[in-house]
Amino acid sequence: MTVSAPQTLAGSGHDGSMMIGPDVLIAEFGDAAGNAAIRGWPCSLRFEQRPAPHHKPELPPGEGAVYVFSIGSAYGSSAPCGPGRVLKVGKVGRGNRRRFSRSHYNPSAPTISTLAQSLLAHPILWPWLGIDHIDAETVGRWMLDNLDRTHFFMPGDLAEVRAALEVYVRARVGSALEGVSIGAKRKAARAQ
Repeated sequence: MTVSAPQTLAGSGHDGSMMIGPDVLIAEFGDAAGNAAIRGWPCSLRFEQRPAPHHKPELPPGEGAVYVFSIGSAYGSSAPCGPGRVLKVGKVGRGNRRRFSRSHYNPSAPTISTLAQSLLAHPILWPWLGIDHIDAETVGRWMLDNLDRTHFFMPGDLAEVRAALEVYVRARVGSALEGVSIGAKRKAARAQ
């Protein structure tokens, strides 16, 4: 197993970033994956953090990822949910660069569910998230300005490791918006 950290944030979770440090999650996942005999483990696994405001990231060639969208520290300091609250955990294989880079910011993306769709479909959470108003035109910009992204990268051919890591991260950090029903997707589309 190779674990490497970025040169930016330490990932302790005490700086307003994701509630549990990515370095801690990787170490604990490594133990759990070894005990569970996950096919493909051990493998190279590294993380990066992109604090808000961020730009749409690119998936490195040949790699898959588990990604986390969480409330940024500056924005979260005045939102009732607080900084570091996780909104979405997802995964992509090496062939799904568009979903990793762009789809989640687009409420009209032709995918099963995106974070933009979920945010628009669930205005009941807006006060808790500190959102006065967002719509199809503004949700992507709101996400770029106010959300952190944390990425866990691994070789792209390790689907079982990727699936296990997504489940593990989601269970450990919790996430307010996972998936969206077809009805909610239609409601988000009507909000445009």
